[in-house]
Amino acid sequence: MGAEESRNGNYGLMGASAVVANMNKQVQSARPWSLLHQCSLDQWNNGHGAAAAFTETTMTCNGLLFKDCSPAFCINRQGLLNVNKSEPFFSFRRKSKFTKMAEHFEYNHIPAQLSSIQNFHVQSVICCQGQTVILHLVRNLMTQFGIIDLKASKMLGIFGNQRVEFVNEALRGEISPDGTLCLIKLPTLKVGAMGFVLQLYKLSTREMISEFELPFNHALFVWDPRSCASRVAVTSFITEEDNSLSLVRTPSWEIVTTNSRVHDFQASLNPLLKDLRFSRDGHLILAVMITPGCHCKEKKARRCQPVDVSVYVFDGDTAVTLHCVQYHRYACGQHSCLINYMPVFSECGSRMAIVLNDLETPIDHVQIYKLPIRGSLQNRCRIRILHSFPPETIKHLPLPRKLINYLRFYPDYL
Repeated sequence: MGAEESRNGNYGLMGASAVVANMNKQVQSARPWSLLHQCSLDQWNNGHGAAAAFTETTMTCNGLLFKDCSPAFCINRQGLLNVNKSEPFFSFRRKSKFTKMAEHFEYNHIPAQLSSIQNFHVQSVICCQGQTVILHLVRNLMTQFGIIDLKASKMLGIFGNQRVEFVNEALRGEISPDGTLCLIKLPTLKVGAMGFVLQLYKLSTREMISEFELPFNHALFVWDPRSCASRVAVTSFITEEDNSLSLVRTPSWEIVTTNSRVHDFQASLNPLLKDLRFSRDGHLILAVMITPGCHCKEKKARRCQPVDVSVYVFDGDTAVTLHCVQYHRYACGQHSCLINYMPVFSECGSRMAIVLNDLETPIDHVQIYKLPIRGSLQNRCRIRILHSFPPETIKHLPLPRKLINYLRFYPDYL
């Protein structure tokens, strides 16, 4: 079942004020994965997205992956950079050597002593969560990782010193839901080995507490938002199973369960798989795949066929395949920032929005789908409350702090 179905009306003609009433009317009777709303990208940006309770409404970016943006950090969506893309920050630096993302962090968050005297340079953002950012740093041709507190505009420390310098494309990371651990994938430095490893670091002490050697170099991972720092979903985690999705306990690397058939027709997830993420409530896992290769010319001209995007959906507890949403997008699977084709979730966590292109027109469209409501009665009550109150009012409700945290998708451990 894909994004071309359930077209029950021309919602694009609606004003933003009519979106809320229409969504509330449809959501009562709509089945999971039904199309709730569709509009143009301009209408989405001009009020439809916010009216449909989506806090994150930025769904396009002209930045290049691993140059202007990283898989975990988009310069357009984060809103931290306000620069002319045709000019560098300082004229005496060669633009081809330093990217906008690296320049911003190097000149605004790295102490001058580290940058000028100790010769630290920012290469990219590996991952971020809230106000915490993990940077890829290089000093004397050796990769290291830096912890930045954006709120305090302060560097908290450096960890994970390596003996060589890695390219940005070789690194992937994610901070645990409770903010205590950071899991990083990087090439192994063992003599004679050619693969990748997962290294688990404790951010408070900046020490590595566990390591796992991956059987496949292209494995992706994501923390379960319901766990403290105890469970991740990992693709291609098992030897000889390159089309698999596993739920794994950390730091023991014990496999809880595995789905050995993620893609319906391919034996390997490489190079189709681009990202892996959980839904807001943690009950669904989404694996996003896109046509591989460079399609920058097609994206710019918009006269050729757009690429195919597939979002495979799995149960967050069993990894069983539940659904697949397929659509077309003018994007480059090799160079485009991931937000150009990645789904976003509503504030209540019960809706998913995608940006796509019809084959008949190059105009960008946004479609909103109803997600299946899973879990306990408590989770269902949370969705109903979030449908009734604007996001900015939740923290002011006359409720105990623990309930407020639950409504804001903060797990029990916070």
